Amino acid sequence: MYVVSVLIASMANSSAGNITLTLAVCAVLHTCMTNLRPSILRRVFGTSRNRPRYLAMFFSSMFFIVLAPLLASTTWSFWKPLLPQPEQLVQAIWTSLFVGLVVVLVRSMSTFEVSLDKHIKLALDDLGESLQKKIRTEAQANDASVEFIEAIVLTECIQRPKWIRRAENLKGRFVKPGSYGVAQISSSSPISDEESIEEICKIYAGYYPARNEAGDYNRTLLQVALESHNPDPIFVNQATEILEARSRKLVEGSSSWADDGRKFIEVTHLKREGHEWVIELTHYRDIDYLRMSKHFRNGMGETACKRTDADIDAAVRIKDEIRLPIEVSRLELAGVNASNQDEEIDSLTLDLEDPYIN
Repeated sequence: MYVVSVLIASMANSSAGNITLTLAVCAVLHTCMTNLRPSILRRVFGTSRNRPRYLAMFFSSMFFIVLAPLLASTTWSFWKPLLPQPEQLVQAIWTSLFVGLVVVLVRSMSTFEVSLDKHIKLALDDLGESLQKKIRTEAQANDASVEFIEAIVLTECIQRPKWIRRAENLKGRFVKPGSYGVAQISSSSPISDEESIEEICKIYAGYYPARNEAGDYNRTLLQVALESHNPDPIFVNQATEILEARSRKLVEGSSSWADDGRKFIEVTHLKREGHEWVIELTHYRDIDYLRMSKHFRNGMGETACKRTDADIDAAVRIKDEIRLPIEVSRLELAGVNASNQDEEIDSLTLDLEDPYIN
């Protein structure tokens, strides 16, 4: 903002314009497109998650937007020896605009998944491992969807990176009400990232996004839930894409639904490693044992019972892995509870027969 303000002041001076007025107009336009933009969108598209904090937005603008043009109006002349002539500057701006359009065109032709993955990676790096663990712990403690909470927080990290959150906390020393932390929780005074995670998990305690038989999210209901946190359409769409991108498609799912809005048993990944099938799955915490009926290509069968790790992990959904010989052509999985191993909670059949084997 300071560099742009210096260039604008130089051009205003060369064209006999009013430097102060020109910079003031630029500062107002920039404020409307940045600090005031979320408030304007919420007023147009729906109710706000906060009441408009006009005083807070004013001080934020003072610190980060008004200060740069104000400084430029008094110091731009020091940079005069380094500044290009107005004609050269205008030509450079048009050249930059043309190059920018080419870059946008090239990026738009690239796949969206790559761009989204990059955003997610940057957000995860910004969040850090300790806060990622905090999300999992708090979501499980409040019986909330870990994936849903992660989608909200990662989207907020993209829109409000760490340096902005620090600036918001600095602003909070002077004007306390606002949105704070990685989850952007409304608070009467600044709160930490950890406290914001605790609050967002309490707000969505017991919530799990609805899925259909194929394991896809119901986008309508999902976006309604996201809008209760932030009705900004840009936020809602980005959080939806992040949630869907980070959720694995099911290879196979059992017939019944668990309390977390997912099938009791879900096979998330199937691959071959050497002479073994590697089956990655998740199951609801009520399942203490997995009864496995293996059917071999030679017609033989074998039944075994596998103890799960539900007793050492308080998670709502438990991740597990099963390794089988490549000779197994079909696997029947049944989940049972330790209190009654004769009664199946749910079951599924996984076909491992290669279609090219007769």
